[in-house]
Amino acid sequence: MTSISFFHAAAFFLVVLLVYSALRRRRVHRLANPRNLPYPPGPKPLPIIGNLFDIARDNETATYQALARQYGDLVFLSALGKHILFVNSFETANQLFEKRSANYSDRIQSTMSHELMGWGFSLGHMRYGDRWRKHRRMFHHQFQQSVSPSFWPIQQREAHSLLRRLLHSPDRLDHHLRHNAAAVIMSVTYGITIESTDDKYIALAEKALEGMAKSAGPGAFLVDLMPSRTEWVPGASFKRKAREWRAAVTGMREAPFATVVADMASGKAPPSFVSNLLNDIVSEKIIEDDEIETIKNCAGIAYAASFILAVLTHPEVQEKAQKELDDVVGRERLPHFNDRRLLPYTSAVVKETLRGEFIIYIEVGILWHLSPLEGLPHMVTHDDEFNGGILNDPNLYPNPRRFDPDRFMNEGDKGPTQHLSPTDTLSVAFGYGRRFCPGRHMGEAQVWISVACILSAFNITPALDENGRPIEVVPAFSSGMIW
Repeated sequence: MTSISFFHAAAFFLVVLLVYSALRRRRVHRLANPRNLPYPPGPKPLPIIGNLFDIARDNETATYQALARQYGDLVFLSALGKHILFVNSFETANQLFEKRSANYSDRIQSTMSHELMGWGFSLGHMRYGDRWRKHRRMFHHQFQQSVSPSFWPIQQREAHSLLRRLLHSPDRLDHHLRHNAAAVIMSVTYGITIESTDDKYIALAEKALEGMAKSAGPGAFLVDLMPSRTEWVPGASFKRKAREWRAAVTGMREAPFATVVADMASGKAPPSFVSNLLNDIVSEKIIEDDEIETIKNCAGIAYAASFILAVLTHPEVQEKAQKELDDVVGRERLPHFNDRRLLPYTSAVVKETLRGEFIIYIEVGILWHLSPLEGLPHMVTHDDEFNGGILNDPNLYPNPRRFDPDRFMNEGDKGPTQHLSPTDTLSVAFGYGRRFCPGRHMGEAQVWISVACILSAFNITPALDENGRPIEVVPAFSSGMIW
């Protein structure tokens, strides 16, 4: 009896799903394309489910690049009534995301990420509007390019700390790189110095960002393709995961903020993003709940390109960069930000690291960009028409799979630029248009000082097996958003 009941329930759910999907697909098509204009090319959809099986669950970069080679700069998919448009060239992406940014700056409100996991507070996840603008202005004021040099002492200190950790336990490379990033952000944002390798704040951030990474891809959780009523979706595993990740997201936002407030009350809070802003609103006598909430939200998301693999597989790059460092810096000290203009090849290594692996895609309504999945979905405000692996485009970057910093060494008579501009194709690493990452200048500087210090202090070589022979390094990448 139990098995029959389960079968009947499953059959009923399938029928409801198919009917709903068919109706939703018809309605979305009518609303999204009222003039019945042709969509860009793409693989032929199956009845009811559309291109559900064409959405990659792993090895995303190779899958979407294959679609781009077959269908061109714009590739159209439709799954369970949702439309996805892949954008595969910098020129097209620039036309849409930069020149039409007013229409391409919204965010989809994911059931999993927003309703269940609690990411709705974050600047990156917010809908485009007045609330987002208020948060963006606050973030930009504290992290604009003119302010970036004030972070250099912290970034220099943490780069040296990274070297010490790598020296004592090189087998924990991944942990040390994450610790380094979190330590810089915690110090800049909250004035909290991270010392312990098992720090509670880092543990919260790791868990919260794990959830963001797992839920970022299209169709990663079935609940995002279904109506907002989550009880429609069979199984409870996604709800259990969401509860665990939500607890971490809440802790990441609340715990360090409470520490700053307590330190300020006792008069021992160092200058930081949070303490500076709280002092501002106190001095201006505008203490309101929404002001406090905005500061807390901006700080919470701030808390949230490794070149090691590339150097391991391209040792000639390491040798050339180290020669430049020896010539300019010498071996008696470590690199400093003041050396940056004299180290063009080291800067080129950073730019080649940032080039990464990018593809961009839009859902009608929604756009995503990946590296293999990097960034969050954008959503268009109004329907739009357009003449119907950006950083792996061989037309822009010959032999794109090769790690080759020399490709950035011939940029005019004055040598390679030291910083990325929005017109640089590499700017996609930090987002597009009005969603351009406001913390880009600090982030780019952190990558530069870490790379320069590591190259200056260490030789990066493969690990050895039990017989003392180098273990072959085979590049491999996991699925999900980079975090």
